[in-house]
Amino acid sequence: MFLSTRGRVLLNVEALNMTESVGNYVKHRRVPVILPDAGYTTLFVPAISGESIAHGFQTVLAEIAKKNGLPVCKLCEKGIFLKSTNNNVFREAFGKEPSGNLEEDVIKGCVVEDIGGFLYAEEANVKRTSSFFTGYMIPAKEALENAVIEPQLHSRYALGTPFVRKEEQGEGRGQMIYYVELSSAVYTFNFDFDSRFVGKTTFSYENAGKEVVNDRKKRIEAALETFRRFILEFCFGAKKTRFMPVIEWESLVLAVSDDVWTVPSPFAKNYIEKTRKKLEKIKENTKLFVYPDGGSLEEVVVNAIEEAKKRI
Repeated sequence: MFLSTRGRVLLNVEALNMTESVGNYVKHRRVPVILPDAGYTTLFVPAISGESIAHGFQTVLAEIAKKNGLPVCKLCEKGIFLKSTNNNVFREAFGKEPSGNLEEDVIKGCVVEDIGGFLYAEEANVKRTSSFFTGYMIPAKEALENAVIEPQLHSRYALGTPFVRKEEQGEGRGQMIYYVELSSAVYTFNFDFDSRFVGKTTFSYENAGKEVVNDRKKRIEAALETFRRFILEFCFGAKKTRFMPVIEWESLVLAVSDDVWTVPSPFAKNYIEKTRKKLEKIKENTKLFVYPDGGSLEEVVVNAIEEAKKRI
């Protein structure tokens, strides 16, 4: 079963992906994007990284897996995704030494690393590729030139407290001033999930595709439930405690297939039309679920997830 999702979401006043702090100035992530219609002009625009999206997804996955009685290692259940980087991390996460078949140990012991992949960087290296794929959210093509990053002034006062020295309580002192960059844009969204190797080894070519767990169906169902909550509750991004953005999905397409079948990029406005044309030419027993054409966002997402569960 292969689930492919593309969409466009309007985010007003967001600080979901920040980078460095320069003094009292906190910067929003920017990336270079080429605008073809303007003679291949390069613009630096606000963005939300795929790492940020993946972190949010795996945080929800750990929670749902634990709730469903599936194994999650000690680090992943706390949202610390070091992912079996070396011997020390492995021992801390699993409470034992790695065996001769490290990939199998990790798959059996942690659903998050089974689905999200890991890279063991000791001798000998072991790599497991993630079963879900995502990337940077960037402004949609028509919104590139209108995407805005604007610093907002904030201050915290300490006047009238013993925490400020008397000589600091003159004009303009006794307070902390800082700036946070905010952005507003219509962002693109991309996410794919391939259930093919969940619960199966992939690193060693002799054992590639070998199923090593007896709860594979439950793991895939947990990933699908994670995706449902992840999309409907927008479970990713930073600084949401004081910079919760105004969120509105403009459109969303979910494709459920028996093999790899990806929805075209939402960068162009006609991506839904392109998706339907692709389906006319290429079929992998693919079924489309489209918002807003197919009902409310909740209905479209839930229906797609139920269709995906039928194909496990």
